[in-house]
Amino acid sequence: EAKAGGENKKPAGGKEPPPALRIDLEGCEGRVMAFPLPSGDYAALKAVDGGILYFKEKEIRQFKLEDKKDSLVIGGVDSGVLSADGQKILYQARNQFGIVGLGADQKAGDGALDLSRLTMKIDPPREWAQIFRDGWRIFRDWFYQKNLHGVDWQGILDKYARMLPSLSHRADLDFIFGEMVGEVNAGHTYVNWGDFPRVPRIDTGLLGAELKADEKAGRYLIAKIYPGENWNEETRSPLDEQGVGVQAGDYLIALNGSDVTIRDNPYRFLENTVGRKVSIKVSARPDGASAREYWIKPIQSERGLFYLDWVRSRREMVDRLSGGRIGYIHVPDTATQGNRELFKGMYAYGRKEALIIDARYNGGGFIPVVMAELLARKTLNYWARRGLEMNPDPGVAHDGSKAMLINGYSSSGGDALPYYFKKKKLGPLIGTRTWGGLIGLSGNPDFADGGSLSVPTFGFVDDQGRWAVEGEGVHPDIEVVDRPELVAAGKDPCVEKAVQVLLEELKRQPREKPAVPAEPDRSRWKEEETR
Repeated sequence: EAKAGGENKKPAGGKEPPPALRIDLEGCEGRVMAFPLPSGDYAALKAVDGGILYFKEKEIRQFKLEDKKDSLVIGGVDSGVLSADGQKILYQARNQFGIVGLGADQKAGDGALDLSRLTMKIDPPREWAQIFRDGWRIFRDWFYQKNLHGVDWQGILDKYARMLPSLSHRADLDFIFGEMVGEVNAGHTYVNWGDFPRVPRIDTGLLGAELKADEKAGRYLIAKIYPGENWNEETRSPLDEQGVGVQAGDYLIALNGSDVTIRDNPYRFLENTVGRKVSIKVSARPDGASAREYWIKPIQSERGLFYLDWVRSRREMVDRLSGGRIGYIHVPDTATQGNRELFKGMYAYGRKEALIIDARYNGGGFIPVVMAELLARKTLNYWARRGLEMNPDPGVAHDGSKAMLINGYSSSGGDALPYYFKKKKLGPLIGTRTWGGLIGLSGNPDFADGGSLSVPTFGFVDDQGRWAVEGEGVHPDIEVVDRPELVAAGKDPCVEKAVQVLLEELKRQPREKPAVPAEPDRSRWKEEETR
């Protein structure tokens, strides 16, 4: 609530100055009003004369206070900035910019600006010096601890500023930033590239398969085809898609119209083919007799397929070693994919006697409070249906023994998940100490050329009021090292140890699911009531 206060003198131009602003906090909660708009994602609210301007779903809209009406100002835009006088909007719609007023029902393209001759002259050494100073100040002002882990930050400025006259490329400045923020000895201090020319990347298409040279035949054998989840582009397997009849053991005869022998690098025929249809010819014989031709779309990366194959092999190992009694869930991060995999796994394996939650190589993401609560969830009751097994409630819960696997690549949210697992006493941690990076990012200003430093703005404190995990990690209850020679031989020491520990736990404390009780005879109740 604004109230006039103080004495305002009339300026020489004769225009009345705005009244001085005073916020009346007394009873302000009673003056709160809800806008009569449906629930939704509203952003960038701005006060304008007579109403509120806001952004929603590629639209800038205005809600007028007088008649309580909501109207479209401009649609099809990605963002907008209100002018200082509140009368104009500078909008962006992809690569197009324009200026419009606050009238109704405008669209992208109205008031478009011609920026074809807009140029900017930059003196790189002077810009780099400015960016260096900005980076030093941003890190000083946004870091989660005022003393910057005890580092003399002014001394750091003086130390690294001496290198500025020697810079010859924007990447040199990134190198200096990396050294400078490394002095703080903190996680999540990332240097993100600035503005400099880059060579356009031409991707080589990949098949999602392993090729093996048959020197006697002079051809490549398709030794293995990685099965995919082909509804997802990140895990699509070109040779595993519907309608493609390539099989492991086939000889590769031709790719993209070119004959392929072991004298060739077969991937040179797949240059610049990602997502484009190309032909592949295969045959059960190296001479190409009865060759079969299919049209496939090569993929950019096989990482997703390698990951799926690794998870499946761990799951099969756990199933084999435990006789099907233990479920296995790998949680790759604590962001979208990790949450999805954990929820899927809890649905699929919630009725197993025990669970292995594999958080090795977990790259973090969000703080995994919800994930920890899901792992700690217990059955509250069962629902019995005639002729069927009883269903537990909640439907996604696990009452049996659990173990979590960790290693030095369990980082950030991957540090927090095993910390919460241990805090809730859900089971032993097995493996090696986690990364130890549990200070987080919530955003900070960028540089003038689009580069940035990621500055951690909040740190982890335990429930006793002590700094924890950052710089130390989470220690396992049972230390197991995944030795490389054992992994190369197809072993997985952490998985094997977890199965052993859980089977021993099940001997001591079997998971007992209650049987369906005898059907109640309620006729006796009625007889007693009659008496």
